[in-house]
Amino acid sequence: MRRKLFLHIGSHRTATTSIQQFMHENLDRLEAQGILYPLRVARHQRLINKIFAGKLKSDEVAADLSRVADERKDPIKSIVLSDEDISIRDDLSALEGFKEHCDVKILFSMRRQDLWLESWYFQNIKWQWNKALSHCSFDEFMAQREAFHWIHYDRYVRMLENMFGAENILLSVFEKDQMPGGPVVNFCRQIGLTDLQGFSDPPHVNSSMSAEMVEFVRHMPLDQFEPPERDLLRRAFEAVDRTHLGNSGKQSELLMTPRQRRKLLSEYEVGNQAVAKRYFNRDALFLDPPPKSDRPLAKLQIPSDSATLINRIVAPLLVQLVESGTIKGKD
Repeated sequence: MRRKLFLHIGSHRTATTSIQQFMHENLDRLEAQGILYPLRVARHQRLINKIFAGKLKSDEVAADLSRVADERKDPIKSIVLSDEDISIRDDLSALEGFKEHCDVKILFSMRRQDLWLESWYFQNIKWQWNKALSHCSFDEFMAQREAFHWIHYDRYVRMLENMFGAENILLSVFEKDQMPGGPVVNFCRQIGLTDLQGFSDPPHVNSSMSAEMVEFVRHMPLDQFEPPERDLLRRAFEAVDRTHLGNSGKQSELLMTPRQRRKLLSEYEVGNQAVAKRYFNRDALFLDPPPKSDRPLAKLQIPSDSATLINRIVAPLLVQLVESGTIKGKD
């Protein structure tokens, strides 16, 4: 039986983690409605990495997934794989083999470039998986933005069209009014899942730290640690940010002045209009207005006085590390 394979490729900062968590929490409910979210993991990063590394072939993976679907007690109509890191790769040809056994549908979500860049900066500092971006100032980060080729949406979507066919590209615009019910519900609609009765509530995960904590973390060598240790430290930073600095609510991620924002958006305008025409039959891709000029910018600042810095962040961080068991004393 030939099934649909929905390949969710990102991009980052468009609720991908929330979508993956929702799918993982509802595996059995999904299968009851004919949707296989395989391998019992939230994100299929390891599988996708093996394909791009040449350790697995996508046509063989598709065949294996089809056999797994055949063995399920409920009739499976479609399979869903999700890994947002797919979108940042230059060459997706390793995935073309999926077409041998499945009707491949590509799901790609687009966030307006100015807001995406600001959010992506915060995430790169928070997670520090890319040494070239882990310790940059925002200006240094912006100087490297042409490396983020996937946010040239017209160019990127045309590449997807050439590889998988325009009829198989499912785009969404990451704006509240363009995602009724939110990004998780919107994703479910795209894969044909409209009845969510009995499903868990859509989660909201992977929010950013405050600008002050981000600036502190920027000077920390998290990229020198293995992921488990890095994750423990990140959790400690987040706890101090919430409980000691009091940043428990939504924090501003605005880093560009209105003039910088206008200039940046003008550089992407033609490409965005082309996508809007082809996929939404309108002139503008993003409908939300830019932030009002009087909205405060996030302040990427930490105390310059050493005593204040220690009392405000360093000492609470040490306490948090000990209390959480990350740092353990002698027995």
